Amino acid sequence: MRLFPVLLTVFIDSLGFGLVYPIFSVLLMNPEQGFLPVNTSLAMRGWLFGLLVSGFCLGQFFGGPILGALSDYKGRKKILLLTLWLAASTYALTAIGIILESIIIIFISRLLGGVAAGNWSVAQTVIVDTSTEKEKTKNFGLLGMAWGTGFVIGPYLGGKLSDPSVCAIFSLTTPFLAASFLCLLNIVLLLLRMQESLPAIQYTKISLNIGIQQLKEAFTSDKLRSLFLTMFIFCIGWGFFTEFCPIFLIRKFHFSGSEIANFYASIGLWIAFCQGLIIRPFLRWFSPNALILTALLGMGCTLIIMAFIEVKFFLYCMLPALAFFEALLFPSATTIVSNVSDKQSQGHVLGIYNSVQWAGIGLTPLFSGSFVAIYPYLPLAVGAMSMFFALIIFVANNRPKILSIKK
Repeated sequence: MRLFPVLLTVFIDSLGFGLVYPIFSVLLMNPEQGFLPVNTSLAMRGWLFGLLVSGFCLGQFFGGPILGALSDYKGRKKILLLTLWLAASTYALTAIGIILESIIIIFISRLLGGVAAGNWSVAQTVIVDTSTEKEKTKNFGLLGMAWGTGFVIGPYLGGKLSDPSVCAIFSLTTPFLAASFLCLLNIVLLLLRMQESLPAIQYTKISLNIGIQQLKEAFTSDKLRSLFLTMFIFCIGWGFFTEFCPIFLIRKFHFSGSEIANFYASIGLWIAFCQGLIIRPFLRWFSPNALILTALLGMGCTLIIMAFIEVKFFLYCMLPALAFFEALLFPSATTIVSNVSDKQSQGHVLGIYNSVQWAGIGLTPLFSGSFVAIYPYLPLAVGAMSMFFALIIFVANNRPKILSIKK
């Protein structure tokens, strides 16, 4: 399949994003692990957890727009190869940081890993380059499925490959070494299988603060301002939930690292299943605007229900609904962004779109990790409130389009 190398790249991005949750939550939140001094406060442990999580997201925020613009000028294939080399190096650096018990090295590796994962915008642009208008939404769904599958494998690998009870040679560094090896395999695959898809060179002025510039551009764009603002607020809530959910699971349900891995694997499996199969007829039958409204309302209600659950089994029962609504949202929003952009600036505009998302996902954990450690219900509360706030903004700015339910 012509898109397989690109889908594998997105899979690796997602794997790197989710790989750390069962590792860092146990490494930092469990005093018996010994990574931090025993007398380190719960608030400080939570803040450090948030710092490491946000490092990856902030790297994507700054890296995504630069890589998107570079791909318009240098070509998609070259940028994908460059970022995979960087990703392989950062996974190895994370392993070194764990061995040396250095928070600074781990943070730097996560920040650079996020920059490498900014190739998500390049992958989206390849989809646009190689898809017809009819194929575009479906292929964005496949891209979402690749992300969801990585989200399955990432936490699962993190939990299992770091567990010595599974295999005596496994340690906290094993998952990162495995991910580095996977990056190298994908480099070979890209070299052999991928054809350059850039239709025409489009030079864009590039600077290191392009992420901030594009964030400003996003919220002043007449065509896409309301959608970008909606997705920014949504990503604050979704990112807050996914990033700090391990603390909620540990504090309320006493999850182990392996159980956290299974929980994230379940979410990712349902997201991949929904994006790959279940949502396809909905994407054909209904307009993207109607699907975004449904997704935001459904996710907000689901998170509220999850906050009142007391039994693990019923917590897992809510995951299919959460995954279904999440699966509706991203392909629909990406399709709208792509449809209002001209062919030559797809990389630039999708880079802006990704900056908006990763700014929302990455900024909140930088300041809120200590609060979540003390108030473990915050991931669900902030998540639900963000969904409803995003819904209000979207409806207020798109009322006529939402009333057009069918495509």
